[in-house]
Amino acid sequence: MSVAGTRRLCRVGLIAVLVTALCVLTLLDSPPQLPDPPADPPPTPGGVPPGTRSIVAYSWARRLALDYRPSKECDGNGTYGTTLNTFKLADEKWLETIPGQLFLYSAHLDLRVAGYPSLRVIGVKRGPLPTSALFCTVWYEEEDRGRAVSVEALVSTIWLEEWGETVDSYAGILVGCQLPPDAAIEPSKVYVGLEPCHQNASHSLAIKKEASSRGEAGETRRRQFTLCIKGLDFDEDISGKIVAFVELHRILGAELFYFYVLNVHENVLRVLRLYERSNVIRWFNLTLPGDLPNEKVSRRRFLSENIWIKRRMELIPYNHCFYDNLHRSEFVVPIDIDEAIVPSRRKSWHELLLDERIKLGRGFKDFASYAVRNAYFFPELQARNRSDYDTSGDDNSTDIPADFNYLMDTVRTACISPEGDSVKSFVSTRRALTVHNHYALTALNPSTRRAHHFDPGDVLKHHHRACDVTHLDCDALMEDVRIDESALRYSNELRRRMRVVFADLRTFA
Repeated sequence: MSVAGTRRLCRVGLIAVLVTALCVLTLLDSPPQLPDPPADPPPTPGGVPPGTRSIVAYSWARRLALDYRPSKECDGNGTYGTTLNTFKLADEKWLETIPGQLFLYSAHLDLRVAGYPSLRVIGVKRGPLPTSALFCTVWYEEEDRGRAVSVEALVSTIWLEEWGETVDSYAGILVGCQLPPDAAIEPSKVYVGLEPCHQNASHSLAIKKEASSRGEAGETRRRQFTLCIKGLDFDEDISGKIVAFVELHRILGAELFYFYVLNVHENVLRVLRLYERSNVIRWFNLTLPGDLPNEKVSRRRFLSENIWIKRRMELIPYNHCFYDNLHRSEFVVPIDIDEAIVPSRRKSWHELLLDERIKLGRGFKDFASYAVRNAYFFPELQARNRSDYDTSGDDNSTDIPADFNYLMDTVRTACISPEGDSVKSFVSTRRALTVHNHYALTALNPSTRRAHHFDPGDVLKHHHRACDVTHLDCDALMEDVRIDESALRYSNELRRRMRVVFADLRTFA
């Protein structure tokens, strides 16, 4: 071989070595990679252009890669004993980490994206957060000591900008804390604040263990439906309504209910405790963060006078319910106690969703929530248009409070609310990122659409409330009505169930 040829070979070899080294260094400092997107199906008439699915998958992978923040080990990690006495939600207060500005509510492990384990911290900010980065300090309990890592936090507001500015007010936030992809154990605690490697582990949030969701022995069955009920604030005894609401929705398919309590009658607490004993209900005392009032009368007045703060604070329990059931339920349903989602052709929600899966085919997974349109069953309409239904034919009807009747109303407005207005949804725990009262607020994958609306001929949300003339044209709505007896199919079973519950309450007392 000539000298020139030898030099060329050496140069090629040197370049190969440099390229290999560069690749190795790049891999060492790169976030975990998503698997390649699936091949696109052949184009169909009216379908998306060829390549769209690959572009969308790439965009999501690109976003995840850009959002990825490498973690670093904290020096001077403490012993196991320093990680005890952790702040807990049951303390009925918020974890304040930036005085007057940042308040943390709960922390949840999110394992939905392979290679990108995350913690999702639900909190509230007041006004703009500092322009400098926030940091998550995450603790792991390893044998006889605690190990901590720190990572830059990613903060998003649980609200949409088009709904109004939140710069100088209280607003919910979701904080993302990217975990090391190869972590062998689950984290136990987290803190979000201004400094990396926060030292005080006792001033942190406990993270609920998700071991059963990772396929270990004894894995629990994934529920299909969990209901989320925002903060109850009632002086009157609505215990009968609570029982009727719970039992009707159990018939429809709900397996678990999350109730949040601001203030309720003692009899309502008795009902919640009774259901809690059989693992039907989990309930949480709810307070407001920061300097917002928490005395009953002043809080009620404040929320009635500051409707936008009220609306934003309602999203905290909804998102807590969502993330607390992330790996335990297929769907969460944010709903009020004066509402019921009632199919017209099917008897259960399982059958309703199965029909919709068949109807949409592969497109079913393109949505983060499945919305049911609203119809009003105003009590004024029932008094004006008496139906033939009553409970007088039941010998034991006196065992059941009259509150039972409100869910069996049969006269509704002919006008059905338009799509997106007053709807309630089955929110997918696999595809949503944040939750609103009515539907998924944001999706985990940016290509996923927020909501698909059911055909109102298949299902309606029955809304049992008095007509509010300040927000609704009551005369126009009540001018044209329909008889709707779709809920009556459940009346006999509902009464039987309510008798059992009230008999148990008398014993439980």
